[in-house]
Amino acid sequence: MTEKQKWEIALEKFVNTWKNKKDVSGIIVAGSYITGNPTKHSDLDVPIVLKRGCKWRQRGNEIIDGILIEYFANPVEKIQEYMENDNKKRRKIDAHMFSTGKIVLDKEGEVKRLKTLAKKYLNKKFEKTPKFKNELNKYGLFDDADNLEEVYDRGNPDFEFVYYNYLNKLFDRYSEFLEYDKFSENKIFRFLTDNKDREKYLIKEYPDKVFAQMFLEAIKERDKSKMLQIFNKLAKYIQNKMGGFKLDGWKLKSAVD
Repeated sequence: MTEKQKWEIALEKFVNTWKNKKDVSGIIVAGSYITGNPTKHSDLDVPIVLKRGCKWRQRGNEIIDGILIEYFANPVEKIQEYMENDNKKRRKIDAHMFSTGKIVLDKEGEVKRLKTLAKKYLNKKFEKTPKFKNELNKYGLFDDADNLEEVYDRGNPDFEFVYYNYLNKLFDRYSEFLEYDKFSENKIFRFLTDNKDREKYLIKEYPDKVFAQMFLEAIKERDKSKMLQIFNKLAKYIQNKMGGFKLDGWKLKSAVD
């Protein structure tokens, strides 16, 4: 029995427990078994589309024949809401699953309509970051660099912990400014270095290749003094790209809510 046959049989067993439920409108299967190149860490992502007006939702895991199945049962309206909210947060999680997923069941055509909507969200631009937020981010970059230097000067054993946490924040701040996708930390290195992996998840190439190379160097560096230097270099690079930053006299005036 091949690996592909195993997941197909596991999926069929799972679908049989859901397909006849009165609230179920359709089922789709997504993940590496569908898009290609599954590993021992791969699972089956199974969005279950519930009928419009359904008053419940459910998320869970099942292991069938050694295959992990993560399922997400939501009414049509909630799935549409997830896609919209994802876009506001620079994410494409649901849009990606529905775009690349394979339809298993579609009683009323809702899954097909959601796949069409998902493709629109994949191409929809993210909202431009407000100038106010960019100014806060520029100050935040200074603050993180200063805090990291303090940790370094104290010789604290948590330097690496602080460094990688701040590096993640730095990447997200610049990506927000560039209106680039937000994705989980375990995919950042992969998407910056593996074109095929990025294409599999429908992620565009990082728009600033100079920054991307600098960021990869920051991830790979292990010497603490050099880590501190490259973080400061990255922070200043981003601040300049955002219009410049001067600590003395920096101020941000806004209305009281």
